[in-house]
Amino acid sequence: MIRRLKTLVTRPPRVPTLLKLSAVLTLIALALMVWSMLQPTPMPVILAMSLGEGLGILAFALFCISVLIDQVRKQRARGKKMTSTELAAGDSLLGLAPQNGPSGTRTPRDDAPREISP
Repeated sequence: MIRRLKTLVTRPPRVPTLLKLSAVLTLIALALMVWSMLQPTPMPVILAMSLGEGLGILAFALFCISVLIDQVRKQRARGKKMTSTELAAGDSLLGLAPQNGPSGTRTPRDDAPREISP
């Protein structure tokens, strides 16, 4: 048991494993919610409101963690770090970030008016 915990801490699970776990937890939470709707007695409602919502939140957290891990791995594979201005603009995720300046940011000269030749 302790070896498994050490393995989880030293080597986090892979993204597909996290996504599968997230999907299973979501389905269990959904089943609890549906049960509370089909049989509206106190016990199913209490389970859905406590255990069902807790499992749903945990599933969403696992999904967010897997997306974050995947994004960081892709970013490292590209060998490029996102700057805060690119993150704020959101353009770098689409590959639309301007690449004019030395660090990938626009320079004041880029915004200067240009002459149009006839």
